[in-house]
Amino acid sequence: MKKSIYAALMSAIICPGSGQLWLGKKWLGWGFISVSLVCIALLMNHIISRAQVIAEQILAGNVANDLSSIYTEVSKVSLDSQSAELSLLTWLFIANWALSIATAFWLGAKQDKQLETKTAD
Repeated sequence: MKKSIYAALMSAIICPGSGQLWLGKKWLGWGFISVSLVCIALLMNHIISRAQVIAEQILAGNVANDLSSIYTEVSKVSLDSQSAELSLLTWLFIANWALSIATAFWLGAKQDKQLETKTAD
């Protein structure tokens, strides 16, 4: 399998940046991994804090302790600044992942081309 395809698949399936690490581009790979981890950490922090608020509402009796009531609370979309922040974080994560795949493919294609020219000589 060509390096370009293998590196792109690694970045797509394992995690953003893994293809770059495999190709030897350590700073670039760790950069993609870092951006992904920060986005995931911030998203998880929001999810956990939202779950804590719902749990407190259930314990206080403001929300019934049944699946439909809890689902209704979870499904509510806040229209405040947090919603815009979460949307931005989600799009940043997706863009980082897509850019990681494209970069891994491009770097792998460059290495494939160099290997072809070396074997042709």
